[in-house]
Amino acid sequence: MSRSTWLLARAIWVSFLIVFLVFFGLELVFRVLDEAKLPHTNYTADEIGLVSISGMPRRLYLDLPLMVLIAVAAGLGGLAQSSELTILRAAGLSIRQIFFKIVLVLSPILVGSIVIAEYGMPEAERFSQALKDANVSGGVKDSVWTRESGRYLFVEGAPDGKVRLWKQIEMADGRDEIARLTQSRDVSFDGNEVALSEARVLTFDGDQIVDQTVGVRQETKLTERQVRWLVQNPDALSLSELWDAATYLTDEGLNARAHSQLFWQRLLLPITLVALALLASATAFGSMRALGMSTRVFLAVLIGLVFKYAMDMASPAVFLAGGHPSLAIILPLLIPLLLTPRLLR
Repeated sequence: MSRSTWLLARAIWVSFLIVFLVFFGLELVFRVLDEAKLPHTNYTADEIGLVSISGMPRRLYLDLPLMVLIAVAAGLGGLAQSSELTILRAAGLSIRQIFFKIVLVLSPILVGSIVIAEYGMPEAERFSQALKDANVSGGVKDSVWTRESGRYLFVEGAPDGKVRLWKQIEMADGRDEIARLTQSRDVSFDGNEVALSEARVLTFDGDQIVDQTVGVRQETKLTERQVRWLVQNPDALSLSELWDAATYLTDEGLNARAHSQLFWQRLLLPITLVALALLASATAFGSMRALGMSTRVFLAVLIGLVFKYAMDMASPAVFLAGGHPSLAIILPLLIPLLLTPRLLR
């Protein structure tokens, strides 16, 4: 590592550590207060703390763009205030070279954001939601209506993929009438088939209703893994599960907007971080007499908040326009990309 890269890395990572601790403390306090206000049945102080701490990875993950923005703006602002940034420029480093070094310094965060989205954060969020579900009334969603192979299904499942209740409605061919209702609490999957043991089947045959208790075995596209992401909040799913969920719902003609947009938001997060880091670094260049460090940091945070709100508004706008879910992330990126050259003037 060159001396210039080490200088930038020290400034940015020290700022990031301070910003991370501040965000962690604030988010933990807010999470504990939110959990304490929920209607609870058997919620102890230890369980509130455990639910709050295990839910922190997702909250900090959502705050990561703003943390990187503030860390880069404050770190480079400190270098600019001490004239070290000017020395780097005088030593022959161009602004473009400094930008590349900043991206290199942030590379552990860029790679880590993808790894955490796939492995670390989903497990922590599932544990937090499962513990909340066991203690708080109206906690985690554990049932869902969906459509599968032409049947309408109501599935009540557990976070591990086990099905507690399976209900299905089969419609009559060519008529908007119910032909058969099936319900079972003993459900198991075997390859491409699902076995419903001791299923209660109501068959509507003209003016008659036939009530039977039989074993049913039928083909299905669902697996225990798919049941897990169907009955859980999309926030608790990994990248691969979000992709599988979006693909399955799209194939069945169902609304896959939530899963698709969350998938692209997490997948494109490294690009978002790079764009915001470049925007934050652009505020550090220029004369310190014109703008002080605190003003520069405030300006970077203000633009970051504008970017965040633009992303929040782009999500429903892209959905209503019928655009690809990734556009909800790509279009707001035009804000930092267009403002960065202007701030460098």
